[in-house]
Amino acid sequence: MIYFVRHGQTNSNLNKLFPTPDVPLNEKGFEQAQQTALSLKDVEFAACYCSPLIRAKQTCAEILKYHSNLVPNYDVRLQARYYGKLEDQPTEALTFNRWKIGVYDEQVKSLGMETVTDLYQRISSFFDEVLQKHLHQNILVVGHSCVGRVTAGYFNGVPEDQDFSSLKISNAKVVIFDK
Repeated sequence: MIYFVRHGQTNSNLNKLFPTPDVPLNEKGFEQAQQTALSLKDVEFAACYCSPLIRAKQTCAEILKYHSNLVPNYDVRLQARYYGKLEDQPTEALTFNRWKIGVYDEQVKSLGMETVTDLYQRISSFFDEVLQKHLHQNILVVGHSCVGRVTAGYFNGVPEDQDFSSLKISNAKVVIFDK
């Protein structure tokens, strides 16, 4: 099983801003990470993979307090989607659906953002590799909302309408995917 955990809250999340690449957890985010860690303390994990961004690392560190046998494997493929010119801007500044595959790719690229297609390909590459390596084992993966959205598409199928908007994962939430 894949235990996907989105990082705890950041001030960017709280203020509804597109994040800069390395925004840390805020106080509530640390509390959320600690609660998530408690909920996972009895799960036996064979491996841990984590985004190299600080908010994911901080969340992962809280979880690993109960799993001292694990060493996090930081993988750049688990990084958050890059938002280019929109970093630190209000999320309402974007007037089109950034989660629909293909439809707004030119607008997305013009803003320096990563397309959903590119994001899906990098997450698929990660899971294709990890699932071969850890067949029938529990794996902890700590990442970001965007990673969780496309992970849901990877395991459950891409939404029929090609729109990942409805697959949002809340801060510090654990979602279990069966291989």
